[in-house]
Amino acid sequence: MFTNIEIDIDSIPKAEMVKLNPISKSYLKILYINIFIQYSILFGIVILAKNLIEEDWVSNVFWYAIIFLFLLLILQLVISILSFKKRGYALRNHDIIYAKGLLMHKRTTVPFIRIQHLETKQSFIAKKFNLASLHVYTAGESGGDLSISGLTFEEATRINQLLTTKIN
Repeated sequence: MFTNIEIDIDSIPKAEMVKLNPISKSYLKILYINIFIQYSILFGIVILAKNLIEEDWVSNVFWYAIIFLFLLLILQLVISILSFKKRGYALRNHDIIYAKGLLMHKRTTVPFIRIQHLETKQSFIAKKFNLASLHVYTAGESGGDLSISGLTFEEATRINQLLTTKIN
């Protein structure tokens, strides 16, 4: 006979209570480098526009644009520092958890049985800091994929090997 017993929700382990492992502090340097590259391009465009466009309104707006970009740069650096502290991951017996975000905190839990394949990637800058990203691709919806950036290369490789043995 079919029975459908109710589960006590309080007895289920809470993913929010799991202690997350922090990512490498060197990843913050990569975030800074990316921000400075972006803003160097933006400052360059504003300066180039001032020098190439010979209109009065461009000269009048130039310093407002520079100050605005500078304030945005400071804001993005502060947000990067604060959100960096919220990044973390955890491996459990049956799943992997990754959390990130400051204003929009997101915690993703991927069961091992949904993992299709794994990749460990390194960008040019990440290689200089011996860092890598672990990409976990899942079956089903595209929103279930997971990418953990800021792991040391050894740690990303070790987790990749562990997950590969778990899913096979």
